[in-house]
Amino acid sequence: MFAYVRKKQYLCRKIDKTMKKLFTCIALCLCVAGYAATITGTLPVVYINTANGQAIDSKETYLTATIRIDPLQTGYAALGSEAVPVTAMVKGRGNWTWSGFDKKPYRIKFDAKQAVLGMPKNRHWVLLAEADDHLGCLKNPAGFMLSEAIGLRWTPRLVPVELVLNGAYQGLYFLTEHVRVGSKRVNIEELPDNTVAADSITGGWIVEIDNYSTENNITFNEGNGQWVMVSLKEPEILSPAQRRYLEQQISALNTALYDYRSTLSSLLDFDEAAKYYLVQELMEDCESYHGSCFLYKDRDSLGVADPWKFGPVWDFGNAYDRHEERWIYDRPTWPQYWIGQLATWPEFQKKVKEQWYVFYHEHKDEVRAAIRTFADRIETAAKNDAEVWRGTQNYCDNSNYTDVRDRFFRRYDWRIGWLYNQWGEGIKPVTEDVEEVVSRQPSDVSRKVLRNGQLYILRGDKLYTITGQIVK
Repeated sequence: MFAYVRKKQYLCRKIDKTMKKLFTCIALCLCVAGYAATITGTLPVVYINTANGQAIDSKETYLTATIRIDPLQTGYAALGSEAVPVTAMVKGRGNWTWSGFDKKPYRIKFDAKQAVLGMPKNRHWVLLAEADDHLGCLKNPAGFMLSEAIGLRWTPRLVPVELVLNGAYQGLYFLTEHVRVGSKRVNIEELPDNTVAADSITGGWIVEIDNYSTENNITFNEGNGQWVMVSLKEPEILSPAQRRYLEQQISALNTALYDYRSTLSSLLDFDEAAKYYLVQELMEDCESYHGSCFLYKDRDSLGVADPWKFGPVWDFGNAYDRHEERWIYDRPTWPQYWIGQLATWPEFQKKVKEQWYVFYHEHKDEVRAAIRTFADRIETAAKNDAEVWRGTQNYCDNSNYTDVRDRFFRRYDWRIGWLYNQWGEGIKPVTEDVEEVVSRQPSDVSRKVLRNGQLYILRGDKLYTITGQIVK
């Protein structure tokens, strides 16, 4: 009797061990096959289904698709539903981020404007993959937070999400506003393609200092001999008059930058340039003036010329990669256009130190805390993302999230400390109480002012819109 019981117990233990081995093997196979990682429930989920499940393999050709967003318990409003999704078009986007990684970024164009995850309505959106971010997918979010705190006129908003594409879980993505003209984005007058009217070709423009040759690029030699390319963002198709105007503007900027006797500040907004530069130095982004470097310009009006402005910020993929105690334009990994020369201007240096003073005293700690909160928010999805894309092309391993997050903050804190050693506490700025003066004629008869986020012309005691309409 006892022998029978012992034999039965032995068989049960053997079966139990065998089953455990079997389940371990199955789990391992599922992990290798990519099934181990799935929706975490910690972030909103974006579901995209292309027509007939077609793969998104082009940056040029849009595919028809349906999209819905399930906010889960994150507090955002849903977009569409499983039964009635929203119609849109989707294609690839990016340069190195498209060609150098298996995890791809995407461009979305809804058929109608949509308010998405608390962000203002628009048709145009981007899903950033951040496949090149080895510091916990925190580079772009941190750069955007710094831009917003420092006060650039517009910073793209982004929300971390998880993506399911044609039924397959894709991991962590960032749904982001696309850079374009709009009342809730780059708030300037829209300039149509192929315009010839002399009173309208002065703006609004969005261009990009680029490092990829594209059709209709404007190319020129910088004052130091470097070959520079500028690509068109808005408008994209230029009349001969528009192209002549833009070429003249770029040439005038370049010439003035290398002539200390020039009135460079009438062509370039030093305040916005200083804010933009400070963000890049804080992120130690030594590719910042080499590509994805936007400039924009509003329309001239009532004899007041609108200067060019750096911004908005965009790509911080190479931030903190160099980790050296020198300025981003000092022996950079890639050529840095214009900024090395701009940094020699005393007026610009003063503006930078003023912006540094405000950041150091008012925003340094709050931005760091916001980045830490953001890191906690995406941690689980980032670990899942690491499982999905492990072993793929140029994979950045963020699976040990505590380590990569702490590494990010060590770089961030180190950079602030180094800048403090250069600038101290900076220069306390003198601000105007009523309005921000954007540009001013020497006679001070007409000037451009910013009130409640809107741009106006102040002439004498009358206020005009940018297009010349009097404001009652």
